[in-house]
Amino acid sequence: MAKASAASVAIATPFVRTAHAAGKLTVGFWDHWVPGANDATKSLVEEWAEREKVEVQMDFIPSQGMKLQMTTAAESQAKAGHDILAMSTWLPSGHASTLEPVDDVMAELIKQNGRVSGTVEYLGKIGGQWIGVPATVGSQIKGPCSRIDLMKQHAGIDVQALYPAGAPPNADSWTLDVFLKAAEACHKAGFPFGIGLGTTADNVDTAGAIFHSFGAVLVDQDTKITVKSDAVRQALDYYKRLAQFLPSDAPAWDDSSNNKWLVAGRGALIMNPPSAWAVAKRDAPKVAEQLWTHGMPAGPKGRYAPSHPTSGRFGTSRRTSRRPRACCCTSQRGRRPRRWWQQAVGMTSPRSRS
Repeated sequence: MAKASAASVAIATPFVRTAHAAGKLTVGFWDHWVPGANDATKSLVEEWAEREKVEVQMDFIPSQGMKLQMTTAAESQAKAGHDILAMSTWLPSGHASTLEPVDDVMAELIKQNGRVSGTVEYLGKIGGQWIGVPATVGSQIKGPCSRIDLMKQHAGIDVQALYPAGAPPNADSWTLDVFLKAAEACHKAGFPFGIGLGTTADNVDTAGAIFHSFGAVLVDQDTKITVKSDAVRQALDYYKRLAQFLPSDAPAWDDSSNNKWLVAGRGALIMNPPSAWAVAKRDAPKVAEQLWTHGMPAGPKGRYAPSHPTSGRFGTSRRTSRRPRACCCTSQRGRRPRRWWQQAVGMTSPRSRS
């Protein structure tokens, strides 16, 4: 009789989830430059963590000084560190051997939202397996951000007329030749275009867009090296002429240099996402009032925008120690934990967020 009573008590006692019943998770995000932008990511993660009863430690790691890239490399070598880490463009492929495949996550996301772009798939799928989840946080289009007043005064160009707000572009006259003449005019006036010539993303993405405008590619889709071509020679010649009108220290610029250049009022144009404008609104409102983000000039082979489409890709560490099963892509708790991925990368429809 006593045994039966004890069993009855055990069955009647409700299961009580503790504050962190599902485990612990560490995530390394890119430290966004726009004031307050990290708060959106933080709020989303905290909402998920509270619902799933997971303890989440978030670190926002700056890309300036290559700190995020160095963190990725160090953790990959040590096979220790964050469970999930934001990576940009080609970094996931470089660390594919230490990343957990996320085919199950991507299958669900693609089913809900359709296929991703070919560029994203090329960068995120290695050996037929997805090794990272594309993210919206940090993905960028880096078109020209011009000073309305300086472009009018020194280059005779009305960027608002080329790209009027709320109306189709009127930019047939906006070509690379016109762009080059504008760069020369603003340079002579003491307000050079702030385009870096360094090796970080902003500089490389701008070069890539201009190269494509000439039909120039260095490696084709079949991995054949195509440097020796007339198109590449034309693009290099254009860049050589443009470089003489850029700031003298442009070869040393990183991804923050062009932002600082524009916000300080020293230049007439940069290639950047809206982060520079957002900082100018806070720190230099008179400069911000004169900023206009608009389309790229067209080259012989078309009009291409500098872009960074996969920044914020999340890779899950393949290390075997201290992996919180409830929060990884290999979770055994069912489908709900995976919604963290869907929400974090901004690819889940509102109907599926429960």
